[in-house]
Amino acid sequence: MRRLGALLVSSLLLFVAAGCGGYLGSAQRAYQDGRYLEVAEELGEHEGEVARLSPRKQVSYGLYLGLSLLMLGDRDGAERWLAFAEEIEARQPGTLRPDEKRELEVARVRLASVEAEDKAKASEEPAEDGTLLQNVRQTEP
Repeated sequence: MRRLGALLVSSLLLFVAAGCGGYLGSAQRAYQDGRYLEVAEELGEHEGEVARLSPRKQVSYGLYLGLSLLMLGDRDGAERWLAFAEEIEARQPGTLRPDEKRELEVARVRLASVEAEDKAKASEEPAEDGTLLQNVRQTEP
């Protein structure tokens, strides 16, 4: 009877431990399948748990949430969570796997590119009088 009880307790602990990391694995698979909204929603439901996760799981959480938000066009959210993942990696080098580091680097380049495009577009937006705003240098003859 004790063995059965011990088996049930260990099974329950295994189930709980798998459940804690389960949503991260699910989110990673969803990201790889291009289901970015699903990732953002799934991980968003667990934001309150992030502080209790191991650094490895925290970095995974931040990376995949940041990548998904970037794909959804939420640059501010992407910046927040990518920076979170970078901070963890800086504190504990090796927390990110090499493939994740590459994904983070690509995301940073993409984020910078989108921001540069937005700045370029903003400098060409029509002013209130209908003319284009441009950086014009005036030189004296």
